[in-house]
Amino acid sequence: MDKDFILHAEHGINASSFGARVTASTQADLHCAVTTGVGVLKGPSHGGAAEEVMKMALEIGDESNAAAYVADLRSKGGRVMGFGHRVYKAVDPRSIHLMDDARDLGVRKGQPGWYSILEAVAKVMEPYSRRGICQNVDFFSGAIYYLLDIPEDLFISIFAMGRIPGWTVQVMEQFDNNILLRPRLLYVGEMDVEYVPIDQR
Repeated sequence: MDKDFILHAEHGINASSFGARVTASTQADLHCAVTTGVGVLKGPSHGGAAEEVMKMALEIGDESNAAAYVADLRSKGGRVMGFGHRVYKAVDPRSIHLMDDARDLGVRKGQPGWYSILEAVAKVMEPYSRRGICQNVDFFSGAIYYLLDIPEDLFISIFAMGRIPGWTVQVMEQFDNNILLRPRLLYVGEMDVEYVPIDQR
């Protein structure tokens, strides 16, 4: 868990860190900024991915089912959780540090099958690596949490515990050199639309 917390503590301007900084930029306090980070982290495209990886492994059930599962998922346009990253176009280096721990913990717990399933999924996904879709940190962290008997609905909370030091540093940095973060949007909708009174809609 120490290694997991270190690997999750800080990771640049990811979605939750950006959310925390936006809140801090309004001169709200640290608690509000961290709360924003937690809210953003909950999304399955960010911190919720580890939980989704373990759900996928449970659905696969056995390494022999991995290829068919991935093929079926991809044919329906689904995403294989634990793969792909906005920054990394190769294997997420954090996942490399967790890979051996996931395998060794599974052996110690008498449950090596979970690592075998993930290994089989990784092998099936190898062709996608040419397109920059490689395993990320969530791929093995979910299995580690599961093997430590942490309930799946607490995975994001554990992730948040590791990430709070990073958010705190980001917020302190924002306070030290603050400017209101207010990105602009480019409107691409219809122009010159006639107003219709609400009782006529």
